[in-house]
Amino acid sequence: MKALLLARVSSKDQEENNSIPSQLRRLQDYASRNGFDDTEPFKLVESSTKSTRKEFSKIVEKINHSSQKVALICDTVDRLQRSFKESVLLDELRKDGKVELHFVREALVINDGSNSADILRWDMG
Repeated sequence: MKALLLARVSSKDQEENNSIPSQLRRLQDYASRNGFDDTEPFKLVESSTKSTRKEFSKIVEKINHSSQKVALICDTVDRLQRSFKESVLLDELRKDGKVELHFVREALVINDGSNSADILRWDMG
């Protein structure tokens, strides 16, 4: 399964504190430990509370156009999303078997077979 590694900070100021490289190291280590050999990193500098997220939208399009399920690996839930609108979008992709969400620090994997307790943990995150 192809894995997209998503490292995100909210602003240019945060970008300078070495957060993205640190996130990418953790994500790559996680991918290696879990057998994801085909990885593609994404470095986003955009707020997850904005109504339009251009870079996030590119990732969603990549998932939508993939011929196989994609693992989207993030450091934490809040590095991926904070809005209800995105939760609905990601949940539809999950239910359609297009994406599997991996949250490294929460030790949480959300996919089309996830139980209600895990979905609740994702929602709370």
